[in-house]
Amino acid sequence: MIQYLLIGKDPNNNTTATRRNTLFDPNVQSELIKSTELGLEMRFLNNRIGFDLAWYKSNATKQLIDLPMDPQSGYSTKKINAGDVQNTGIELMVDGKVLSKEKGLNWSLSVNYSANNNTVEELSEGVTKYGLGGFDDVAVLAVVGQKYGEIYGTKFNRVSDKASPFYGKIILDGNGLPTRNAEIVRLGNQQATGLLGFTNAFEYKGFGLSFLFDARFGGQIFSATQVAMQRFGTAGITAPNGERENFVVDGVVASGNTFVQNTTEVTPQQYWVSVSTANNLGITEANLYDASSFRLRNVQLSYELPTRFLAKTPIQKAKIGISCNNVWLIKSHVRGIDPESVYATNTNATGFENAGLPTTRAFMFNLNLSF
Repeated sequence: MIQYLLIGKDPNNNTTATRRNTLFDPNVQSELIKSTELGLEMRFLNNRIGFDLAWYKSNATKQLIDLPMDPQSGYSTKKINAGDVQNTGIELMVDGKVLSKEKGLNWSLSVNYSANNNTVEELSEGVTKYGLGGFDDVAVLAVVGQKYGEIYGTKFNRVSDKASPFYGKIILDGNGLPTRNAEIVRLGNQQATGLLGFTNAFEYKGFGLSFLFDARFGGQIFSATQVAMQRFGTAGITAPNGERENFVVDGVVASGNTFVQNTTEVTPQQYWVSVSTANNLGITEANLYDASSFRLRNVQLSYELPTRFLAKTPIQKAKIGISCNNVWLIKSHVRGIDPESVYATNTNATGFENAGLPTTRAFMFNLNLSF
């Protein structure tokens, strides 16, 4: 095994050396990806309508992962080659020229859809699951035999007796507040079931305008930001319609060997503190959301100068433009949170969000010159 040191300077400009927490194996190799793809492309009506379909399958093996180690070894992780993650899916695109006039309005559109199934076929010998992210009771895992990015956490305590008329109801305590089942169970998966994009592009007398809408369907995300806001009463859900009136939680309370419907009123503060402070991240189920979203992703506006203005210059073509990315998040099931926000920028745990920065809206100006 090889040990590496981090060389640096302390505040007094003295050279320091710190041992890394990761143990490196000199036999580590590059990752290997094996892929197969089948495609079909068709054009109709003198290329005015196009159709593209692709199916693919790929296996990523010998992936570089940090395998947890016993801290008594002096290291927290060991860098190894391991795993076989398989991706299978389809990609479909339909494009067409709705209007096509040499000196008039031109309008083209395209629709693309993709669906990917990402499964964990194998990890390291003796390892059946690998942490991708999360902390405390919430974990996003790669589990052998399951989809990549399984979300695990806690649930509300519920009536488990199928013969009971209250089967599935949340069990409350004597104060009329929800109780938590401490067992860590699978709650969902971070993968989207499908992605959809819709682009329109217009051209008229040198002007160009295009815009892209995209949608994500399915998948789940846990929001620790919502937990924190609920805890301190700043989340919108803690004051429906701007009011904080007492209410009765829909659930049951124990009465001897059976359950009865709850009738105890609680304040919004009591309820949300109960839900968000059951352990550090509260009851996971309460803040697991549908990660589907719909947004206006990109808008571009451009203008190409007429050639007569360039006749006495060496410039053959000049085009100026402005564009904006991440224009408008139209729909999100996570109130006030972009589902694309994640815990960290270098994580594969896209199903875990914690005080993630809002997605940047970027404006770009461009000038294209051809000589």
